[in-house]
Amino acid sequence: MRARLSRITAAASGRRPPDAQSPAHALPGWFIAVEGGDGAGKTTQIDALARWLRRRGFDVVTTREPGATVLGAKLREILLHTKDREPVGARAEALLFAADRADHMEKVVRPALERGAIVITDRHVDSSIAYQSGGRGLPSDEIAALSAFATEGLRPNLVVLLDIDPAVAWERAQARSEGPDRLEAEPAEFHRRVREVFRSRAAAEPPRYLVVDATEPAGVITAIVQDRLEKLLPLSAKETAEVEAREKALREAKEAEQRERETRLAAERAAAEKARQRRQAEETAAREAEEKRREEARQAQARRAAEERERYERQKAQERRREEEERRATELRAAQRREQEQADAEHRRQIELTVRQVEARAKGEARERAERELRSRAVAAQTQQKSEPKPESAAERVGEDVVAETVSVEKAPAQKTPTQNIVMQQPAVSQRAEAERKGKENRAVDKTAVLHLDLEPTQVLRATSGDPRADLDDDYDDDDDAPRSRWRLGLGKRKS
Repeated sequence: MRARLSRITAAASGRRPPDAQSPAHALPGWFIAVEGGDGAGKTTQIDALARWLRRRGFDVVTTREPGATVLGAKLREILLHTKDREPVGARAEALLFAADRADHMEKVVRPALERGAIVITDRHVDSSIAYQSGGRGLPSDEIAALSAFATEGLRPNLVVLLDIDPAVAWERAQARSEGPDRLEAEPAEFHRRVREVFRSRAAAEPPRYLVVDATEPAGVITAIVQDRLEKLLPLSAKETAEVEAREKALREAKEAEQRERETRLAAERAAAEKARQRRQAEETAAREAEEKRREEARQAQARRAAEERERYERQKAQERRREEEERRATELRAAQRREQEQADAEHRRQIELTVRQVEARAKGEARERAERELRSRAVAAQTQQKSEPKPESAAERVGEDVVAETVSVEKAPAQKTPTQNIVMQQPAVSQRAEAERKGKENRAVDKTAVLHLDLEPTQVLRATSGDPRADLDDDYDDDDDAPRSRWRLGLGKRKS
């Protein structure tokens, strides 16, 4: 007796020994339990699954715990809806649920399973363990043993757990017109412990449980459960009959086809001799037609090949002409670029030559002025020595006067006819001797000559003498065409 009770307890708690088998597997029917917290939508899913299974041809029985039998209805009223009595204690509550389950299994579940029906129950053993153990705090092994005793070890083939947050479940319970029952009215901590027990049992035995998020749309939940049942359920009697009918029809069709084939072969053998000559004639005509078709195909292929070659030659000729045009255009651009560079170089050379000539003339004039100034100072110094008994040393300091030369060339902006301004500043000589003699007056000679040259971008300048270098004095370097002077000339960029 103890060994039997141990096997029943282990089966109910999910710890089946290797030599034990659940009685549910020995029955022809299928047992499905839908579990979850209050407000998870169990009733909606049970109705949807029942309709789907009945359409497939299954015998479906929907039930619930507690309340599926006459005794169960009275126990449900005592456990959940009686308000004028004192609350039932935890152990008494567990025993009443077990009594309802025993009556339920004996009068509803087991008879349906024995005749091959699918039983879908709203709550079963998992609810007792979750509510009385997790919620009330009773030992789980005792609750499992009590439930196993009530069911005689019969367990569901599949447990669908609709997992839901207690807060969401409470909101759904409040929305119902009849209001929450005694278990639904328990505090949030009670329902949180119940949910934890549900989830821990599902995690301990995944092959026998299907956990679905109850906040998903009802249609999505139904589809998930149907997909799992498609893999588990056998064919219904209706589906088996349909399969057998299809197989029978297929066999009959194959037999009819075989008979027809045999008849056709007999007819063909009978007409073979008569049709032999006709086939030979048709084959000869077909060969001739095939040869003609092949000849036409070869001719067409030859024409296409000739057209392809002609088109290829035209393309090659066009490419050669295009390459020749591009080459000529490139050569023409290169020649134009060289001509432009030569013209620019000649223009720059003429400008430099003009600048050198102007520089040479300016330096010559500066030397002449300086010599005339020195001669005039020398004459003035001699005159002073004759007129004064003690001449001062102004004449001696005449040779120490500084001659400053500053030549600047102003660069004009580039125009269609650019104009270059060459500015030459003549040397300024300090007249210290005359300043001492005339009350220390300082006189400076500051002469500025501005020469305006109007030059075309490609104007060719000719030297005034036979040898342009003759006027450049020592400022022209025989080894290099570039002048060594400080002169600079700003030129506008030549426009092509």
